[in-house]
Amino acid sequence: MEFILTEEQQAFADSLDRLLVTSDTPAVNRAAAGGDSTAADTLWARLEQQGVGDPDLGPVEVAAVFEVLGRHAVPVPSAHFDATDLGVLANAAYLLGAGERLLADSVTYVKQRRQFGREIGSYQAIKHQLADVRIALDFARPLVFGAACAPGEQAVSAAKVGAYDAAYRASRAALQVHGAIGYTLECDISIWMQRVLDLKHLGGSPQWHRERILASLLARRNPTSATPKPDTRHAETRIPS
Repeated sequence: MEFILTEEQQAFADSLDRLLVTSDTPAVNRAAAGGDSTAADTLWARLEQQGVGDPDLGPVEVAAVFEVLGRHAVPVPSAHFDATDLGVLANAAYLLGAGERLLADSVTYVKQRRQFGREIGSYQAIKHQLADVRIALDFARPLVFGAACAPGEQAVSAAKVGAYDAAYRASRAALQVHGAIGYTLECDISIWMQRVLDLKHLGGSPQWHRERILASLLARRNPTSATPKPDTRHAETRIPS
């Protein structure tokens, strides 16, 4: 299933992407990790001026915007990833964007890294691993934008589960193909990998959302079924870099 943004929605997302391409978000994240949040605060203020975080944004616009933010690992105040349906949708879209960036960087790397006289991307094992990530992200995308088009507890929970699983798979594959350098803070992919883990519990863990989906299905048969409360352990005032 393919979802196409309107011209206005696409233009909004593209304008944010252009701003972030020139913002050196890896440097912003590293400064924040070192205790200096000035650049992160300034960047977020610029994004707010562009309309990010506007309460009048609809679910589709939120999904489109937060996918772009995830692609660039923007440090987002965690209040935007609360346990409301819109917060969970934003979380899922951000994870989708982060997963796409991890895959893109991995593909670029395997085309450049040579081992045994050839690019490592030419090896079948590498191709299959990255193809599995592509498939996972392609399955997650309709869950995210389907939830944006028809938001509801079950839909946004499915989006969070699918997007987290795909982004986590992208993280593991990125680490595998980059090798030991991927473990270091100097390697940019570490920023996206950490962000994926940081988002796991915000607004409810994937396990909690699986339980909520089950509870929603059971409630159709038994309206008195209890709905689990979000597991918000490890929540931060701002997502750590």
